[in-house]
Amino acid sequence: MSKGELQPGEKLPSEPELAKKFEVSRPTLREALKMLQREKVLISKNGVGTYVNNRSDFIINPLSRLQSVGQMIKNEGYTESELDIKIYTREPEDDWKKQLQIDEKVVILERSRTADGKKVAFYYNIFPQSLVAGHFEGEFSGAIFDFLKGKMGINIAYAITEICALNSTKEMDQNAVNVLGNEEILLLKQLHFDEDDRPIFYSLDYLKNSVFKLFIKRE
Repeated sequence: MSKGELQPGEKLPSEPELAKKFEVSRPTLREALKMLQREKVLISKNGVGTYVNNRSDFIINPLSRLQSVGQMIKNEGYTESELDIKIYTREPEDDWKKQLQIDEKVVILERSRTADGKKVAFYYNIFPQSLVAGHFEGEFSGAIFDFLKGKMGINIAYAITEICALNSTKEMDQNAVNVLGNEEILLLKQLHFDEDDRPIFYSLDYLKNSVFKLFIKRE
């Protein structure tokens, strides 16, 4: 649905067809459909079937799926763009040293993301200086995962994410407040690893809570 295979108002195929297509069991499929109905992505009509609702008012993403903020926005059918891009070098904070296991300066990629022209996210990607030296020269745009893989041959395999709910300006980064305003913000502290379990970069992702809905299935 997020890829445009089914359009708003279109009826979903039968459960057996969907289970076969996605190679999942019927119980797993039903749980996924129920979740999408709760999020109003799907509408169930008794005796008729399940239909795709008009575009969700939220940017919905399962935490089990590792993808960029920009991709999350695109998945829900919004036009995504980036603003306020800055790249600079500075001394790391103690927490960054601990997370990245370094004792050196860091290079920070700072930027904000928009959905249909509205600012919905602001974040810092924090790299050891020795790792990215010479790679961030000039302008930057696009998904950081694609950049790392295409330009540096680094594939991000997984991330460890801490979710923090911020509702006080004292708890928030001032740059994030300037971009997103004084409202509830979700902060994702994410440490990204490559396929050799090496920490590659640390990120602080500030997301508007009124826009992003993140979920995970617990068993």
